[in-house]
Parts: sequence; structure tokens; C-alpha cells
Amino acid sequence: MDIRIVSSLTDVDEDRFAGVVLEAMADLLSKIPITYLVRIETTRGKIFHRSRTGPEQPVSTSTKGEHSNSRP
Repeated sequence: MDIRIVSSLTDVDEDRFAGVVLEAMADLLSKIPITYLVRIETTRGKIFHRSRTGPEQPVSTSTKGEHSNSRP
């Protein structure tokens, strides 16, 4: 997903606003189990980023469907 925001903010205000947007996005995304990277680059070239790795998938320990060569 690629999101672009075009605004009439000044460059200085854009730098301040980017941090607020980043925190809001991180809060929203923390509620769902996904891996994400949010990267914001302002007009002045300042970069804000936050990432998270989603929860690990459980490793199956089931032997269902596995065949054994030995007979009881």
C-alpha cells in the first residue's frame, strides 16, 4: 500500500505533523496482527519511520498425516 498526502502546510509544519501522523498510524496498526513499515518523507527531506514484525505463526507439532514405517 502506498499512501501519499499532499497538503498546504509549510515545510516546518509538515515536519511537525509527520510525527503526529506516524504515531497515529502506529497506534492504528498495532491493533491488527500484521508486519508493517510506515515511512514518511517530508518536503524538506526529513524521514520518519516505524516498523513492527507481526506475531510469529505457531509451529505445528502435529504428526497427523505422517506415516510410520514400523507396525504395532
